[in-house]
Amino acid sequence: MVLLEEKFIVIAHRGASALEPENTIAAFRKAVDMGADAFELDVRRTSDGKLIVLHDDNLKRVANIDKKVSELAYDDIRNIKVFGKEPIPTLEEVLEIFANRIPIFIELKDEGIEEEVVRLIEAYKAIDNVLIISFNYESLKRVKQINSSIDIGLLTYRYPIPIDEAVKMKAYAILPRYNIVTPNIVREIHAKKLKIFTWTVNDVALALKMISYGVNGIATDNPGIRSSIQKQTTLTKYGHS
Repeated sequence: MVLLEEKFIVIAHRGASALEPENTIAAFRKAVDMGADAFELDVRRTSDGKLIVLHDDNLKRVANIDKKVSELAYDDIRNIKVFGKEPIPTLEEVLEIFANRIPIFIELKDEGIEEEVVRLIEAYKAIDNVLIISFNYESLKRVKQINSSIDIGLLTYRYPIPIDEAVKMKAYAILPRYNIVTPNIVREIHAKKLKIFTWTVNDVALALKMISYGVNGIATDNPGIRSSIQKQTTLTKYGHS
């Protein structure tokens, strides 16, 4: 990825999702405007094969429609608004606007979409600007088989941390949930020349703890957390209470 190697990064989780409807163009624009170093999004496939940006497999939470994405065609979804405000974008729409403006963490939520996702990334010349992440490591292996130049990251929320698997898969990063991160785990991951990004960190004290552990970055719903982190770090540095 084009991320600066020694820099601590702030990743906007589903865009600036604390401020705009999650996984929408508005949320991604807000993340860019707020100076996020990267943003994360989720990809699913409709019944007619369109790749859309949505976290849940069901529209109930974001649109109060109790239907599965996999059962609906794109035309059924295109006019639905997330939380009544913003349309659900396609992955192609997001890449068209942001592919070379900001690094993007693309989470694969459905199996079998790997080839289409890779082809879109190639079409928008975004190979060096994306990290494909998933809890499904078979999906990540397929991505590497299709195009070994694309960086991958292994998501996890439980022990054991898949460090050996990540090395074997030639991964770029491991992305554990914050509650399983320890200084030892960070050291082990770094010893294998892997990055560690943790999620979802919305609390300044927790962010400072993760930074003290040595993580490479945090995913947060509010990219504005960076200024609070810097303020707190400055206060601590100069001995203010």
